[in-house]
Amino acid sequence: MTKRLVLSAIILLIISYNAIAEVPEILIKPTNEEYTRLSTGLAGSNISIITSDQLSLRKNDNIQKILEDYSGIEIRKYYGGIENVKSGIDMRGFGEASISNVLVLLNGNRLNNIDMSSVDLSNIPLESIERIEIIRGGSGSTLYGSGAVGGTINIVTKNSSKESSINSSYGSYNSLSGEILISRPLNENNSILLSSKMIETDTFRNSADYKNESYLLNLSNIQEGFKINLDITTSSIEQQLPGPRVIGGVYNYHFCNLYGDSKTNRNIGGYSHFDHPEGAEYGRTAERCNTAKRVDYADSESNSYNGGILYTIDELNKLQFNLGYKDKTEKSFYGANANTATTSASGDRYSKTDVDGNLFNLAYENKFIEQSHTNSLKIGYDFTHSFYNSNRHRKEDEAVGHFYDADIKSEGIYFQNTAYINDISTAISFGVRSEDNYFKGRDTVDRNVSGFASIYSAQDHSTYNNKTSNTAYNLGIDNRINENLSFYGQYSAAFRIPNIDERILTKDYANTGVNGDFILKDQESDGYEIGLRYENMGLSLNASFFDIETTNEIQYNQSVNANLDPIKREGINLDFNNNLDSNTRINGSFSYVNAEFTSGELSMGTSSYLYDGVRYYTGSETYGYLTETALNFMGSDGTENQVFSLAGKKVPLVAPIKVNIGLERELINEYELLIDLSYVDERYVSNDQENVEPKMPDYYLVDLYVNNNNNFYDISFGVNNLFDEAYYDFAISSVFHDDAHYGTRNVYPLPGRNFFVNLGYTF
Repeated sequence: MTKRLVLSAIILLIISYNAIAEVPEILIKPTNEEYTRLSTGLAGSNISIITSDQLSLRKNDNIQKILEDYSGIEIRKYYGGIENVKSGIDMRGFGEASISNVLVLLNGNRLNNIDMSSVDLSNIPLESIERIEIIRGGSGSTLYGSGAVGGTINIVTKNSSKESSINSSYGSYNSLSGEILISRPLNENNSILLSSKMIETDTFRNSADYKNESYLLNLSNIQEGFKINLDITTSSIEQQLPGPRVIGGVYNYHFCNLYGDSKTNRNIGGYSHFDHPEGAEYGRTAERCNTAKRVDYADSESNSYNGGILYTIDELNKLQFNLGYKDKTEKSFYGANANTATTSASGDRYSKTDVDGNLFNLAYENKFIEQSHTNSLKIGYDFTHSFYNSNRHRKEDEAVGHFYDADIKSEGIYFQNTAYINDISTAISFGVRSEDNYFKGRDTVDRNVSGFASIYSAQDHSTYNNKTSNTAYNLGIDNRINENLSFYGQYSAAFRIPNIDERILTKDYANTGVNGDFILKDQESDGYEIGLRYENMGLSLNASFFDIETTNEIQYNQSVNANLDPIKREGINLDFNNNLDSNTRINGSFSYVNAEFTSGELSMGTSSYLYDGVRYYTGSETYGYLTETALNFMGSDGTENQVFSLAGKKVPLVAPIKVNIGLERELINEYELLIDLSYVDERYVSNDQENVEPKMPDYYLVDLYVNNNNNFYDISFGVNNLFDEAYYDFAISSVFHDDAHYGTRNVYPLPGRNFFVNLGYTF
C-alpha cells in the first residue's frame, strides 16, 4: 500500500506540474512523421523511432529496458538477471509464443533463430546504434516474411562517426560490464566501426552465473554510386540455469525459497524447501539451491557475416544486394541431479546443437517524382537455407541416444509501394509477399544406448517432409489533417512457420512413441489498426486501437505444442512525450490488450485408466488423480480424451494492462535525474489455457537514475526496483490438475533492489 501511495503522489505531482507549466522549450525533438514513413515505406502502421540522441540519455540501460518503455511491448525475462539477458519481446499479447511472433532485425537482417531461443539484445552496445524502428502489428511481414505477426524491431547501427567511446559499469551481484566503441574514417572512402561488449554477473541466485563476450565490426566503403558494407558479429555466452521456484500445490512449498539461494531469504508465502513437511529432499535435490556447482546451463557461441552492396543507379533508382551466413553452437544440460558426472537420469539431459544457415536478398527501389505526388516502389527477393543438428545424451561423456536433424528453406518475393500526395501530407501504401517454406526433419533414437530404451518405444522415426505456401499483404494510409494532427490506419495479413523446437515437441512420447512428429500447421493472422498522432510545442501523442485474429496459432498445450485457434486480440496503445520546460520532460505509455480464444477445444488427457475405483490419466511421465475441478470439464466419470471449450478463455502470460511513466529532469552541473515507473497487471500462468489456476500477481516497479550529460565523459548511477518488489513475470503451471499438483507453478523470480554505477568517456 505504501508503494502505491508513493507512486500515486509522484504521478499527481507530475500532472500538477504539467498543468501550470509555461510554454515549453523542446528538450528532445519528437519523432517526425515524414521520417517514419520514408524510413520504412509502411504508411498507416503504428511506428515509433528511437533516435541515437534519445539513446544517449540511457547509457546505463540495455535495449530491452528501453523498448519496454513503449506501448504494446513487454519484456519477459525467462531466466532472471539484471541485464535482461535471454529475454523475450512480446508485442500485442502473444504470451509464451511471443519470441516467435516478434521479428528482430539488425540492419534489416533477421536475428531470430530457427529454434525457440530468444534474440539476446544485451550484447549490442547502445553507442553503436543509429536508431531503433518499432513497427507494431503484422505489416512488417510483407517486407521481412515469417514471424512479424505481433511486430518488428529493426536495429540500425552507425556506419561510422568521428567519435569513439569506452564505458564500464559495476553493480549488485558482482555485475560487471564494459563497452568499447571505435569509429573512425580510414580515408576519404573507407571507414570502420568496431565495438566490443562484455557482461559478467553472478546474478541474485546461486548457480545462475552469466558471461557474455560479443563483438561487432562494420567496414564501409562509399564511392560514387556505390556503398559497400560488411557486418561481422560474434558472441560467446555462458548461462547457468538455476531452475524455477516451485510454489503452490497441496503443500504450498517453495523450491528453496523465492530467490532460491543463500544470498537472500525472501519468500512469497508457503514453505521453504528445507521446511517441507516431507523433508528436504522432497521432489527436488538440495544441490540446486545453495551450491556453487554448475547445475543446468545453456552455453552458446554464434557468429554472423553479412555483406551488402547498395548501387545508386541514379537519383531515382537503387539496387541492393545482401549475402549472409550465420552459425550457432549450443550446449545445454537439464538434469535431475546437480552433478552431471553421477546422474543416472534417463533421456535427453545433455544436448549439443549446431545451427547454421545462409541468406540472400535482392531488392530494387524506384522513386517517381512529379509536382503533385511522389511514388516509392520496392521489389525484392529473399532466400534463406538453414540446417539443424542436435545430439541428445544422458550426459556429456556418454553416447548419443537421440538425434534430430532438419533442413529448412524459404524463398519469397514481394513488392511494397507507397504513394505520397499533396506535398507528402498523405501517404498510401500497399504491399504483397508470396513465400514458400520447405521443411525436412528426422527424429532418430538408439534404444541400445543406456537410459533411452525405457523412454522411447520406437527405434527410428521416419523422415517428415513438407512444403507450405503463404501470402502476406498490407494496405495503409497516413494523412496529415492539419499542422499538428495526423490520422493513420492499416490492414495487414501475416504468417509464421513453426520453429524447429515447436516441431520437435508435437507429440507426447509417453503415449505416441518418439517425441518428434514435426507436424504443425503454419500460423496465419489478419488485423487492422487505426490511430491518431499529435505534435505541438514539445508535446507528442500517439494513440491507436488494434484488432488481430489468428488461426492455427502455435501454443504450448499441456505437455506438447499444438495449433489452437482461433484467437482474437484487441486493445489500445498510447504513447506520449511532453517537454514541461527547458529542463524537464515526461514520457509514458499505456497498453491494454484483451487476448482470448473465440472457439476451439482443449484435450485434458490422451489416455487414462481405472485403478482401484479411481480414474487416472497419463501425461508425459507422471500420473495424477483427477480433482473435482478437472472432472468438471473432463466428464463426470473422467473418461479418456475428454475436452472442454476454449471459447472465452484468456491467453496465458498476457497482462491486460501495462503502464510506463518516465520523468527526466536536468539538475545542476550537467547532471540529469531519470525516474521510471512501471505497472504490469496480473495474468494467467503459462500452460493454463483453461484459466483454472491462480493468476500471477501484478507488480509495480520504480527505477531511479542519475546521469551526467557532459559531451566527453559520463558518470551515472542508479537503483533498480527501488522499493524491493518481490515479483516474477514468467511462470508455468503443472500439466496435472490433481490433488498434489493443482495450483502448482514453476516460478522464475526476478531481482530485488539492486545498484549500479557507470563510467564512460567519449574521445
